[in-house]
Amino acid sequence: MITYTASTPRLWVFNPGHEEALSFPQHQHLTLSKEIRWMRYELAPLLRLLASGEDLIYAPASPEGAPARLLNAEGETLPKDAILPPELLVTIWGVEAHILRELKNSPLLSRTTLHLPKFTEAYLQLSHRRASAELLQYLAEELGYPSGILPLWIEAAETKEETQRLLLDAISKVTQRALGSPRELIVKRPYSSSGRGVQPLPLPVQEKHLEALVGSCMRSGSLSLEPYLEVIDNWAIEYTRDESGKVRFFDLSHFDTLPSGRAYRGNTLASPMMLWEGLTRLIGEESLERLIEAHTRWLEERLRSSEYIGYIGVDLFLYREKGQLCLHPCVEINLRTTMGVLAHFAYEQYVPEGKTGIFRLERGRGSATGERVIPLLLTGEDSRFTAFVELDK
Repeated sequence: MITYTASTPRLWVFNPGHEEALSFPQHQHLTLSKEIRWMRYELAPLLRLLASGEDLIYAPASPEGAPARLLNAEGETLPKDAILPPELLVTIWGVEAHILRELKNSPLLSRTTLHLPKFTEAYLQLSHRRASAELLQYLAEELGYPSGILPLWIEAAETKEETQRLLLDAISKVTQRALGSPRELIVKRPYSSSGRGVQPLPLPVQEKHLEALVGSCMRSGSLSLEPYLEVIDNWAIEYTRDESGKVRFFDLSHFDTLPSGRAYRGNTLASPMMLWEGLTRLIGEESLERLIEAHTRWLEERLRSSEYIGYIGVDLFLYREKGQLCLHPCVEINLRTTMGVLAHFAYEQYVPEGKTGIFRLERGRGSATGERVIPLLLTGEDSRFTAFVELDK
């Protein structure tokens, strides 16, 4: 049996939307949405930001039948007869059973030995949004964050009528809280992230919205309701977990979303020190240090029985409540590589020392041009996504 070492080349796998796969039975064939499949196919070369040396990148097939392909560490497609390393340490964007099976069965990878990550119950549990709620509860108890921002979970009942009753009761309870907008709530599905599976619920609840809510709860098994807060700024804290189970602070991520607030748009590119100073100006250095310590303690304990190795992102946001700027210390836990991690390496590779910029992901070919724009993907007339770095003046 071959045992991999620190020098074993990696196979980087880009599978955004893996949260959708987590909620799907492992033994059944999964067909992802076209949008997700196009993202996987076209954006896979972005992993060259992480790859080096003899590393390879796996790009799944496109929705229109273009086959899966292997790329080298520079993002260039390998010829079919290319000689592969004898073994590859598989490093997946987000671990899930369906992509593991795809890799095992891929003819592209039949000429090498794959060291695959394990997909465990502990990983699945921490990928559920309930885990974010549990961490938030811990932070409320340990650091004094308001309990009013906690989501309220509703489990689907055996009938639509009973599920509707439970949902109406939960809506009543959340709307009675002192926090948030009186005009809407936020609804979240169990396995979702980066804005997917997150919807506003207008108040008072109309019959058509209630019917859709009941159906969604019945299909997913549960839903959460929480106050709709006025988001001012989006941040994340990125961590890494190593083979020993140690969780360590990696970097901060300052990102923005589309106007809807439910889709990623891009990241600020700045030095770790500049990002640290930017957030501590808003919340104070002691508050940030205590939050990182609390995140780390909780994550290490909850992942004790897990074999997960890799990045962990905890999303935060700043919101305004009654004229005051407040911090939401755990919007969601991303047990995967994140766009914030890619932005970290994009900064290191493309932004001159002392300068800043943005890492941007857009639909279509993109409209940004000029000498300060550095494309990260080769795009054509038919491209559905583009990514680039734009340096500040």
